[in-house]
Amino acid sequence: MHIIDTEQKDFTFESEEDKLKHYCKSSFNFAPGQKAAPTKNKIGINKGSYADGSIDKFVRRLETKIKNPRLQFIFGEESSDLSLEDVMNQLMGFKRDKESNITILDLSGIPFEVLSITVSLITRLLFDYGYYFRRSKKTCDTPFLLVYEEAHKYAPRSGLARYKASLSAIERIAKEGRKYGVSLLIASQRPSEISETIFSQCSNFLAMRLTNPDDQNYVRRLLPDTLGNITEGLPSLEAGEALLIGEATVMPSVVYVTPCAPEPSSSDIPYFDIWQDKWRGVKLEEVTSEWKK
Repeated sequence: MHIIDTEQKDFTFESEEDKLKHYCKSSFNFAPGQKAAPTKNKIGINKGSYADGSIDKFVRRLETKIKNPRLQFIFGEESSDLSLEDVMNQLMGFKRDKESNITILDLSGIPFEVLSITVSLITRLLFDYGYYFRRSKKTCDTPFLLVYEEAHKYAPRSGLARYKASLSAIERIAKEGRKYGVSLLIASQRPSEISETIFSQCSNFLAMRLTNPDDQNYVRRLLPDTLGNITEGLPSLEAGEALLIGEATVMPSVVYVTPCAPEPSSSDIPYFDIWQDKWRGVKLEEVTSEWKK
């Protein structure tokens, strides 16, 4: 909290920073807050301890977030020193001497409290880049495809506030991104949980093995009535086999997806083989040190 000089004098400042240095001369910490007794409004409902307008708890919660080591990718010194150009070069693979056509952002370790905000920020940055590139160059020389793996975690068919930021950003890409060179690919094991606004803008669908009846019915609604029987084989599709629907094919077809090389690290853990072995010691220090980063 700052104490501001209230003397009435006429000054001319060259910048906002000079103005702050002149008026904001001292800083003090907030006094320890006292828990207020719950009060009742006219209809007898308790207002709670925040009825007195105290923000002490809010300040402490904010300080805790800033000091959290897991959130240093947002609040740390390294992130504060990056310019907008540095961030865009990293996102689009234009780092000096390390140009690449594919950029993979691993968000699996991002705390769930900031996952939606992080996805929203990255999505908005890339959309705004495409928008201003098209606005300044009247064309698009660097179109790109945004792939959202496990999209049901941040673009669900839900009205919860914690998904609002990422959901609105991804829906905007789905509705407006193509004319700015920004296209979208949604990957999920639960297509029935994805926002209908996003799916309504998709032109091609690749459905692999689905065992959930809701997911099967969702894919069935995408087909004409005369081709609805083709979805009956969804539960029995083999690994790598998929049903292709959309503008990419003349008619819905069952295709094989060629495995990529190198393959992603997504294989299942061999539970039974591990459980049959003898007891193994675990060095918890190595795990917790990585956890705290």
